[in-house]
Amino acid sequence: MYTMLKDTVVDVHDHRFYTPATIPPEISQYDVEIPQLGIGSAGKVGLLALTLENKQGQTVLVENYHTVPLQVQKALYIDEEMPHMPYIYIMSPSGGILQGDRLRIDIHGLANSTFHITTQAATKIYRMETNYATQILNITLDKGAYAEFLPDMIIPYKNSRFYQEVNVRIHDDATCLYSEILTPGRVAHGESFLYEIFYSRFQATSLSGRFRCLDHMVLSSKTFNSKSCGVMGNWEVLANFYLLTKKIESKVLNALIENTIQNAGDICFASSVLPHSDGIFVRILGRKPSDVEMACKQIWNSIRIKLFGKQAPNLRK
Repeated sequence: MYTMLKDTVVDVHDHRFYTPATIPPEISQYDVEIPQLGIGSAGKVGLLALTLENKQGQTVLVENYHTVPLQVQKALYIDEEMPHMPYIYIMSPSGGILQGDRLRIDIHGLANSTFHITTQAATKIYRMETNYATQILNITLDKGAYAEFLPDMIIPYKNSRFYQEVNVRIHDDATCLYSEILTPGRVAHGESFLYEIFYSRFQATSLSGRFRCLDHMVLSSKTFNSKSCGVMGNWEVLANFYLLTKKIESKVLNALIENTIQNAGDICFASSVLPHSDGIFVRILGRKPSDVEMACKQIWNSIRIKLFGKQAPNLRK
C-alpha cells in the first residue's frame, strides 16, 4: 500500500521506512527472524505523521496520518491559560511495544505554531524472545514554533530490547521541550533492571543542518550492573529533559531550573548549558517515579512562566 506524505510516495508496509538508518551494534546483535508475525507485517510497522499550523492565532492539526499500533484522535484545547494551544495524545491500541515493532513518528510544527504532545499512558516495552523494537521520532519546527513533547514514563519489561532515535530539526527562532522518564521495569513483579538493553539517542540540529546537541544513553543489564557506581547507583528512575531555545539566555534558564527543583523530592540532578547557548539539558535520578515526574513538571512549569507568564496545567489521563 502506498500513500503520499509531504509530496513523497511512501510504501507504508516497507519496514525500511520505519527503521533507523544506522542500528548500533549493541542492538543489531539481536537481529534475527521472528517466527510469528514478521518484521514489516501489518501491525508491526507504525507510522504517525502530524502537521500543525497556526491559523489566525490558533494552532490546528492539519495533517493526521496514522497506522496501528500508533494512533491520534482529535486535538484537544484544554489549557485555560493558553486556549489557542492544542493538546495531542498518542495512543497505542496494542497496549505497548512488541518484539519486531518498527515505529516512526514525524511531527512538523509550521511557522508560529504552538502545541503539546504527550501519551495517553505509560509506554510499555514488552518481553522479547527474539529480535528487538525501534522507534524514530522526527520533530521539525519552523520559525516561531513552540513545541512540548512530554510523554508519560517508559516501562521496559524483563528481556526487552529497545532502540529509540530522536531527531530534532529546529529554527533558531523556535523552542522545543522534550523529556523521557525511564523506570527500572515492573518492580511490583520483581522485574527491576532486568531489561536486556535500552538505548536512546537524541540529536538536534538547526534547519540548515548546524549541529546543536547530541546525547546517547545506553543501559544494558547484560553488559554492566545498572546499580553500579557511575551508572544508576542507588537510584531507580532516570529522566532526561531537553530545552532548545534562544529566546532566553541559557545561563539564566539553567539557574532558574536549578533553583526550581532543589526541593523537588528525593532526587539527584545535574543541568548544563548546551553549546552556543542553544538551551539546557537536565538529567534527573530518583527513587520513585512520582518524585521524578514532579521534578519534570516543575521544570515545565518554570519554563512556561518564564516564556509566557503562564502556569502549566495539570493534565488528566
